[in-house]
Amino acid sequence: MFSKHKPDSVPADHTVPPPTSPKSTTQADVPRDKAGRSAIIGAQTSIKGSVIGEEELVIDGQIVGTVEFKNNSVSIGKAGRVEGDIYAQTLDVAGHVEGRLIASHKISIHHTAYIVGTIITPCLVLEDGAVFQGSIDMDAENEALLSAFEGEIGKTTPHHAQDREDAVDDFDEADATTPPTEEDIYHEDKP
Repeated sequence: MFSKHKPDSVPADHTVPPPTSPKSTTQADVPRDKAGRSAIIGAQTSIKGSVIGEEELVIDGQIVGTVEFKNNSVSIGKAGRVEGDIYAQTLDVAGHVEGRLIASHKISIHHTAYIVGTIITPCLVLEDGAVFQGSIDMDAENEALLSAFEGEIGKTTPHHAQDREDAVDDFDEADATTPPTEEDIYHEDKP
């Protein structure tokens, strides 16, 4: 009924690779550009002034100034420190930041992060244990967010916010208490 098969013998020159170890969070999770590279500001590097680029950025050193990588990801490692505003599509923070963090897509704050300032993004992940002092604004139509990214956030534009304000201004309180009549529902404007 049950047959026992002897496993085929393995050739002597056959080697079995060791099990893969989990990736470290340093270089393995570094965001990459289309060519597989990212800009890295090393732990022994200090920059004073604006840093602007069109590729992924990893900060393990210190920057005093504005960081603008609006179409890409910026990652701040545990040893990284930024004193100034940061603009990115996605922002991943494990280090120290003093300033505004503005991301058009998402900001992730890890448990090792220490942040003093303002976070402006439509999506925020804040791990338990992170230290944060400041304010958070997650309105996708925030004026600072829209002006920083010039309407690149989804399909939102400053006009949408104005349309909503106009609709509120045109609202008549009597309309809220009076149910619409059949004529109101089926009324068509004719030229």
